[in-house]
Amino acid sequence: MKNWTQKNFVLIAVLITAILKYLLIDWLNVRTIYIVGISFFWIGYILFRKRTNKEFEIFKLPDFKQSLLILLPIILLNGLACVFYAYTNNTLNVSRHILLVLLLYPFWGVIQQFIMLEIILMNLIAFFKGKVSAILLVFIVSILFGIIHYPNTFLMLYTFFLELVLASVFLKWRNLWAIGITHGWMATFLLYYVMDRNLWSEIFIGI
Repeated sequence: MKNWTQKNFVLIAVLITAILKYLLIDWLNVRTIYIVGISFFWIGYILFRKRTNKEFEIFKLPDFKQSLLILLPIILLNGLACVFYAYTNNTLNVSRHILLVLLLYPFWGVIQQFIMLEIILMNLIAFFKGKVSAILLVFIVSILFGIIHYPNTFLMLYTFFLELVLASVFLKWRNLWAIGITHGWMATFLLYYVMDRNLWSEIFIGI
């Protein structure tokens, strides 16, 4: 009964997180309130899970090394492609803000991927108990992650393919640090050099 209650609480929290994204970011444009509030909530939940569940080992160092080794070439290729795009469009610039975002965005990436992979994907796998291919479930979760980035079609496609890679690596090694770093660094270069967005200024106006 306890596990059933906790599982339902988490799924409801995920649903509220998604609804608040569209309400606070897409409609009211209060990105800072959403990111800070959601980050505190899910960090608190992750710490609670880590304290109460000895099998909760999604931050193990050996798995981090293996995951990052696989993902590092993708991170580098993405970064080079984004910089080259900005260079060819005469929009390449270096800002201290990008360094700050590269430092902080991985933590936001961990939270997003914790929701998508540890909660949604692993619950789907547990629910279907091998009756549905893990590959199909990875595909479904990747579609969901793409939909979250509606209405930007390019970003929806980009995040769909990114999630295919991240989910596949996660199922192999179950490490969220490497996944979060990949998510954060790839997103930072994409936003700054392809989409011409200064994420730091969007969140911390005037800083």
